[in-house]
Amino acid sequence: MTRARLGLLGSGTVGEALQDILFRNGAAVAARAGLELEIKKIYTRRPAEKKWYRTHPELFTARAEDVTDHAEVDIVVEVLGAQDHADVHAYKDLIVRAFEKGKDVVTSDKAVLARFGKEIWTAASQFRRELRFEACVGGGIPILRALAESFAAEDPQGIFGIINGTCNFVLSEMKKANKSFAEAIAEAQKLGYAETNPVSDTSGLDAEAKLILLAAVTFGVQIEPDVMVRHGIEEIQAIDFLYADRKGSCTIKHLATARKLNGFMAALVAPFLVPESHLIAGIDGPTNAIFFKGNRSNGQSLDAPVSNPPGNRDWNYAFIGPGSGGGPTAVAVLGDICDLARGRRHPLPRPGAAVASLNVQSEDKIHFHFYLRFVVRDRPGIVGEICQILGGEGINISEVWQLSHDADELRRLARDYDLTTDPELILPFAITLEETSLGQVKKALEMIGRKDFNLVAPVWIPMWPEL
Repeated sequence: MTRARLGLLGSGTVGEALQDILFRNGAAVAARAGLELEIKKIYTRRPAEKKWYRTHPELFTARAEDVTDHAEVDIVVEVLGAQDHADVHAYKDLIVRAFEKGKDVVTSDKAVLARFGKEIWTAASQFRRELRFEACVGGGIPILRALAESFAAEDPQGIFGIINGTCNFVLSEMKKANKSFAEAIAEAQKLGYAETNPVSDTSGLDAEAKLILLAAVTFGVQIEPDVMVRHGIEEIQAIDFLYADRKGSCTIKHLATARKLNGFMAALVAPFLVPESHLIAGIDGPTNAIFFKGNRSNGQSLDAPVSNPPGNRDWNYAFIGPGSGGGPTAVAVLGDICDLARGRRHPLPRPGAAVASLNVQSEDKIHFHFYLRFVVRDRPGIVGEICQILGGEGINISEVWQLSHDADELRRLARDYDLTTDPELILPFAITLEETSLGQVKKALEMIGRKDFNLVAPVWIPMWPEL
């Protein structure tokens, strides 16, 4: 039986889940995988507070170098989970140090790879070490291996999906349980689906880092952080689900999407209005769902010119599974450990060492149909003023959506936004737009937002198209 000796950097949610598996069920894992996996050292800032310290105190250390430099460690598992800028820098240095000390590395730290992919892969090549990062995207879904190996002969057209379980749980709770954004976040924190400070998730930062890795593996391109359009879910409220459902036969999902389009990479992280008829509309809770579309899977031979027959749906393959929590991520980490322990040397396409160069589309080039939602102090002529501004920016209106709201719904809206205005004077409504650029929409909303009739800032949400 092959033996692999592990050093863990981190004993938080993922690190502890990995310890649970190996300390409780190590024999079963060994029998099933044909591998003997032994933890030699565990780094964490406060060892005595950790669950397994009571039974394995000799394995714990408060010095990260005791893991990266350990003479008996074959594979360093970095599951520290970067939370801020300083963490990202520090954890990158630990990964590079592990390479220098002759260790292969498995990581679940998507923020570190997205920010420092080039430097990390350069170090891996320099010291002839291996890096695996399946657990960085999709929780327990084996998406990166599938993209790199199963779809190696594909001509990828696009990849999109729900890649942040926290956002999906929050939006699901808002829709199904009629909760406010704040109430849904509190529930996610209570159940362990959201951090004490959930901004990385709700702002789209986490999804952005994951999409950078997905684009690298899918298309062999490098997207730099902070280049793509990123929009979070903090502005979404219960009122948006009412309009999406009653007027648009839609729901709202926070999606990450990347596709090659006219020599550019169209990459975007944002909430979308998604038709209820789309499979992704039914993915609820902390579940992830990633959809892939390749031209070859449309039935074309490898020698045929690539085309996209009209009427095709926007995906060929769907990968659905648990995307939040320590257990699913630990399972993905173990899959990478087993790969390395068996000696499989098939590195994934490398973030930061991309084979192609595509510029990311700017806001002025990103085109969608849009949903705009307003909450105003009711008076005559408001819709006309808004339409005049939109028309002045060359934007065509599709529909004006207005519901008859009862007193309870208006009081709820006032409470959600902490408004002191008499609920009877509050007017919510939505306007949908024909296809236009995000740049035009944001410019128009900036002007509309300065009008004194607004009670809250206008909200924009793109409407999901077919690829």
